[in-house]
Amino acid sequence: MKGFLRFFTFATLLKICAVSFYFGYRNAINENNDTYKNAINETNESPAAAADGSTADCVPTKISASIRQRIDSRLKEELTRIQKESYTQRIFPDTTKEYAVGALRVPRLDLLEAYDFGVPTKPNLDKDMESIILYNTRKSLPSDQKLQRLAVQGQNDGIAQASVSDAMDSCDAMNVIFTKLADKNPEQPECQLLIGNFESYHINRLQRMPLFTDQNKKQRQFNHTLPLRHTGRLILPKGLDEFDLPEFWNNYKKKHKGFLLQHFDALQIFLDNVDSILKDLTELLQKRNVVRDNSVVVMTVNAGQSELLSNFICAAKSRGFDTSNVLVFPTDEESYKLAQGLGVATYFDRKNLGSLPSGEAKFYGDPIFASMMYAKVLCVLYVSLLGHDVLFQDVDIVWFKDPLTFFHDKSNTAIQEFDIMFQHDGSAQSRYNPFSANSGFYYVRANKKTQYLFTSLLYHGAVVRKSKSHQQVLVQLLNEHSSMFGLKVKVFDKMQTDMFPGGFHYHQDWDTMHSIIKGESNAYILHMSWTENKVNKLLFFRQMGEWYFSDKCISNDLSNLIGGGDAVSDGGLVEKCCSQEPIFSCHFKDKPSKVPCPNSPLIDPHRARSFWG
Repeated sequence: MKGFLRFFTFATLLKICAVSFYFGYRNAINENNDTYKNAINETNESPAAAADGSTADCVPTKISASIRQRIDSRLKEELTRIQKESYTQRIFPDTTKEYAVGALRVPRLDLLEAYDFGVPTKPNLDKDMESIILYNTRKSLPSDQKLQRLAVQGQNDGIAQASVSDAMDSCDAMNVIFTKLADKNPEQPECQLLIGNFESYHINRLQRMPLFTDQNKKQRQFNHTLPLRHTGRLILPKGLDEFDLPEFWNNYKKKHKGFLLQHFDALQIFLDNVDSILKDLTELLQKRNVVRDNSVVVMTVNAGQSELLSNFICAAKSRGFDTSNVLVFPTDEESYKLAQGLGVATYFDRKNLGSLPSGEAKFYGDPIFASMMYAKVLCVLYVSLLGHDVLFQDVDIVWFKDPLTFFHDKSNTAIQEFDIMFQHDGSAQSRYNPFSANSGFYYVRANKKTQYLFTSLLYHGAVVRKSKSHQQVLVQLLNEHSSMFGLKVKVFDKMQTDMFPGGFHYHQDWDTMHSIIKGESNAYILHMSWTENKVNKLLFFRQMGEWYFSDKCISNDLSNLIGGGDAVSDGGLVEKCCSQEPIFSCHFKDKPSKVPCPNSPLIDPHRARSFWG
């Protein structure tokens, strides 16, 4: 029925056009009778007339030009009117024409393949899912006339579909918005509001929440009966603020400083000493010949995590990797001497890092873990300010292949445009979106965009302390700097790439872990993230056959290991403590292991199955 109506409408318009053409032609003839007579007289009187007095070759020419001009003018008017009438059934009315005149659907996967936005993609989505393009002016509509009409009018089933290239061929700029996908059983149904006004590149979030005060923290939760109020975008429906701000004073009367004042003190120390530290680092890098292809592998460690650093060096040595371009920033005397004993370049920033705790973190986000975040910020910033690219990594990593060869591969043109590249963390929490970047393994090119990024991260140190990790602060700064300054960020999708597996793969993606064990993987590293504490990391590495630090050196007190407080010779611990072969032992049958561990207990009772089946 709809097809018939469209045909009838088209036929009617065509008939109107023909009738209008006829009357326009007739009027043009009548209105030009006088012109015809005058033309004959003028021609007869003209000295340019033919010798025999004939005017047949002159008069019709002048009449034809006049008539043609009037017919062309009337035809143009009719075509314009018909085109306007053809847009009467439109997706958007005139009231939105200043910011929305049309829309098209494009295949989501084709869009993500055509444009690398740097973000990982959400897994297990319908492969036929589409994205929507809104056109804010007629000039931005596709050049193809048929597609242009579809963009404005839509089609029977709603917004029309087009290819990515055709849909965007007139777009000279594009604003990209990543929005949350609807939950099957939404706790809090959401709407997206688009307002034509002064443009903004930020999302303002309103929720049905009570007004927040210091007294009503227990009542801070979603309530459908309340009006919509402006809130922070990381306030969860249950009222938890995942970006709670630091206090100036913890207790003003007792003069107990809050994180903000404590950070002011730390910044003062940094500013007072940064010049001398950069000078020291310049001399150290030159003396030890640390820089390779303008890159430095940067790590930081305290005594509590020293076994993991030792295992990284021992594992790298067993595979024949050159660790001379590794620069370690210890935060206490014991780890400083240990790093020297492992033969790597070491710089102990006593003024800024000397007061950090030396014990091991018991779990992610505990006070020791949070304090160590300051060291992770400074060590990258220092080397970047010297103009060197940085591969930063946590100590709970082993290399299968030297990852610098991946980042230095000029033939891999797809990654050369990015300023900073991350391992995918795997977490889908809002505070890590949209990048979900793992702050324990990433590569940074030294340029003014990345230098300012890490300077900004330093300035946000109080928020880092408050949130107990620099990861969520760094991710939000990636969002802001990407939008504001054009910082190019890339996160290597955990499901679409296999170069940099981490804790997500170890604990959840067993297909990837089986491929690593069989030697069929393209993995460069294994990062034992998503693991509660150092003890478990050590056990997991052992049963993966990736532990190379001798038991005698683990059981020995660190102060005894490094010679009663005196620094061991440069590299002396490698021969003493590093094993050439992996030190293997079974511990849990429900975790990945080099060989089956059927007689070992479960560590995750809810999984209740063996890694080997």
